[in-house]
Amino acid sequence: MTTEIQVDSSHLPLVTGADGSQVFRFYWLDAYEDQYSQPGVVYLFGKVWIESADAYVSCCVSVKNIERTVYLLPRENRVQLSTGKDTGVPVSMMHVYQEFNEAVAEKYKIMMFKSKKVDKDYAFEIPDVPASSEYLEVRYSADSPQLPQDLKGETFSHVFGTNTSSLELFLLSRKIKGPSWLEIKSPQLSSQPMSWCKVEAVVTRPDQVSVVKDLAPPPVVVLSLSMKTVQNAKTHQNEIVAIAALVHHTFPLDKAPPQPPFQTHFCVLSKLNDCIFPYDYNEAVKQKNANIEIALTERTLLGFFLAKIHKIDPDVIVGHDIYGFDLEVLLQRINSCKVPFWSKIGRLRRSVMPKLGGGSGFAERNAACGRIICDIEISAKELIRCKSYHLSELVHQILKAERVVIPPENIRNAYNDSVHLLYMLENTWIDAKFILQIMCELNVLPLALQITNIAGNVMSRTLMGGRSERNEYLLLHAFTENNFIVPDKPVFKKMQQTTVEDNDEMGTDQNKNKSRKKAAYAGGLVLEPKVGFYDKFILLLDFNSLYPSIIQEYNICFTTVHREAPSTQKCQLLFEQFLDLEHQH
Repeated sequence: MTTEIQVDSSHLPLVTGADGSQVFRFYWLDAYEDQYSQPGVVYLFGKVWIESADAYVSCCVSVKNIERTVYLLPRENRVQLSTGKDTGVPVSMMHVYQEFNEAVAEKYKIMMFKSKKVDKDYAFEIPDVPASSEYLEVRYSADSPQLPQDLKGETFSHVFGTNTSSLELFLLSRKIKGPSWLEIKSPQLSSQPMSWCKVEAVVTRPDQVSVVKDLAPPPVVVLSLSMKTVQNAKTHQNEIVAIAALVHHTFPLDKAPPQPPFQTHFCVLSKLNDCIFPYDYNEAVKQKNANIEIALTERTLLGFFLAKIHKIDPDVIVGHDIYGFDLEVLLQRINSCKVPFWSKIGRLRRSVMPKLGGGSGFAERNAACGRIICDIEISAKELIRCKSYHLSELVHQILKAERVVIPPENIRNAYNDSVHLLYMLENTWIDAKFILQIMCELNVLPLALQITNIAGNVMSRTLMGGRSERNEYLLLHAFTENNFIVPDKPVFKKMQQTTVEDNDEMGTDQNKNKSRKKAAYAGGLVLEPKVGFYDKFILLLDFNSLYPSIIQEYNICFTTVHREAPSTQKCQLLFEQFLDLEHQH
């Protein structure tokens, strides 16, 4: 068992940078932002080297004062907004500045802003937007309101960058592409604890963060999780009766997985409300020489689990269907049992739990921010073809082994005697081992790291699937580096439900004269096909640096982008040209 590392929180572990100054160097793994309660703040979570302990420990860096950045496209001539009539008066950049200062900033309560003239290109062919033009770049505090997407003025016709998130702005402006080593100039100690990490630092300006290249990533702490639940007959909620976990404290991110893939383990077992432990259970555990913690209630079990998570401090939590079941059940039971410090499931100290039950996994991802969640069911769907992605089928196809499944209705009967209870615990352990072995066999972490470094997004989002988001970040980095402006993400309003009268006959009973109402749904927004953006995208790509595997990974980037998309025929034609060019190189 590894001992807990103690860190002196009175000073930061600084190293000497390339220019001889003292900098805070750490490897970032995950990022989190709350656009509503803390606009303009991004939390980076990762690993930092502690010389005195001769080990890597977790760290949290808060990047503050990330400003909103918008671009205003000047008109050729001033127009009257009420009538749309061209006045014939030429517009200069000073006119745009004056209108923003006197009308827009005052209306939206932007007390302070910075502006300058910039030259930008545009490739999305929105009407009235030239391919190359001068823009007025305006930066203001994220605490001020977001400008509307359709904002127009007498001197400017379009505004871009209104709904760009602080995290996207930070990653693009600092050219951070996936997990990497970062150096921070003039870091500050946090005045109050903001996370559960060993080391905390604050950055007052995003331009104090820079990327360090050509350094290997540090090892991470990986925890494989498996648990057993029983449905309560009265409340119909899943209650947790056993949790088993396997841990590796120095798991490499970019190398072959270690053998065996775990070093330590822990297991905690509780009893159901209407059950008791077998009389000879303690003796049976001693004979097995198993490290099993006994919890008398589910609340004690969950408290023990959170304490273990806090002490082990895993960077990666691995499970099967962990987004669809495990995390949601854990958080719901923590909430129902009123277990304190629920946020230890992640790394950010918080009091209000996100709203659960959406089914998409985003609330669970939000709750566990700072720790990378690896769901091998999602990863297997991306990496292999299988008739079913249940754990038993994955074990059979990938590991060539057979998994024994204990039906949930049989778990209650396991408390009748010690043999069956120990067998149930052993089955939970074996499932955790299978999950970890499948992750290693599929090389999930090294592949996710490479894809994230190519696309330039966040690794925890890569492991959630979301290929379209990866493609979007790939294009965002490419266009930003080539001085292009990208359009804002479209906001899709929820479909409005209306009722229409249906005067069909309803039978011969007393309701014959009544009309039946049924739902009619308004259609969604359909985007017109755009072509020019993809032509320029092909010219921008450096084909010498692409490999067939990467092309296969991004072979649908022409059809699944969050922004505007061309027609299917044009996609097919461009993609064939794309493959031909790759083949020539």
